[in-house]
Amino acid sequence: MIKIAYSTISYGSSGSEVKKLQKTLNELGYELSVDGQFGSKTQAAVKDYQKKNGLQVDGIVGKNTWGSLISNNKTSGDKKKNTVTLAPTPPRPEYEKSQAVLSAEADLEDWEKNKPGEYESKYSEQIESLLNDILNREEFTYNLNADPLYQQYREQYIQNGKKAMMDTVGNATALTGGYANSYAVNAGNEAYDEYLNKLNDIALDLRDRAYIQYTDKGDKMVEDVTLLRSLDGDDYDKYLGELEKYYTDGEYLLNKLTSMSDAEFDRFLSEIDAWENDRDYEFKKYQDALDRLEFEKEMEFKRLEAERDQANKDREYARKSGGGSGGGSGGGYSKDDTDTDDSNLTTPPVTYGEYCTRTRDYSILTEKEFGASKLTSTYGTYQEYLAAKYKEHTKG
Repeated sequence: MIKIAYSTISYGSSGSEVKKLQKTLNELGYELSVDGQFGSKTQAAVKDYQKKNGLQVDGIVGKNTWGSLISNNKTSGDKKKNTVTLAPTPPRPEYEKSQAVLSAEADLEDWEKNKPGEYESKYSEQIESLLNDILNREEFTYNLNADPLYQQYREQYIQNGKKAMMDTVGNATALTGGYANSYAVNAGNEAYDEYLNKLNDIALDLRDRAYIQYTDKGDKMVEDVTLLRSLDGDDYDKYLGELEKYYTDGEYLLNKLTSMSDAEFDRFLSEIDAWENDRDYEFKKYQDALDRLEFEKEMEFKRLEAERDQANKDREYARKSGGGSGGGSGGGYSKDDTDTDDSNLTTPPVTYGEYCTRTRDYSILTEKEFGASKLTSTYGTYQEYLAAKYKEHTKG
């Protein structure tokens, strides 16, 4: 029997022996990187194995641990040949938003918080005040006596009229030798009245001028309202532009988020489909393996049954042929030959039939049964087995 020797290895060791250890542990269910480095993970796996198998838990792989590992690995391998296991199913994928989608959601939330408020006019109070002044403006009136300019003109023209009247009377009186007369008085009054008539003309001009000022002021108020409305309109157009840009930006952000979310969720659904397909495939493969194992077991049972039937037939044939002379399986020796020929007694039989003919012992294994048994490791060949059994029989 060949013995395989392994070196004692422990934490810090490296090389092929460590790789062999890691592979053996992985075959027993551990998950180690086969890198040939005896690190902390390998040490933890060794200690766990030692604890589960009643060994000294020191993390050192010596004779006892190596022997246990090799034995369990062989047993595990034999079990695997006759068992079928369903491959572990990875966890079902869970949908989780990516950082890109979360950022897009945050951008949309910030957009909603920054919505422009209602439009507030900077000119509404001025416009309202001016419109009120225009709509409630008093009708045009003109009072000469209240016009300071008219009073100045009036004072000036009355003085000038009086002076003209006195000059005219004086001139007329001089013509008559210095005596007053009606002509001089009338001439003086006419001069005075002429100035008063001019004053009346000025009064009309002053009224017209005042009316023009009244209408100009009204026109100026309308112009001011128009200007303020224009400025207010410009501001409102600017507000509408900002509002339109706000909603355009929001639509862009919403479309971006929707597109990214839909694409991401579609990928998730594809992962779910792939996961389900893989699970169905593994289960079908498991079922096929079970069916194949059952078929192999059935065929093995039929094979063993056929071998047993053949062995029984061989025993029956040997039993029958052993009662006659010659012609048995493997030589067909008779009892008389066995009793009289010493060479036959000392030479071991080489076939099942020959053994049974000589010994009348039908309990040994046939050559097929021997080949399927563990006795091959003890005897080597079937002929050596027959020789040993024959020797035991003859001694008995």
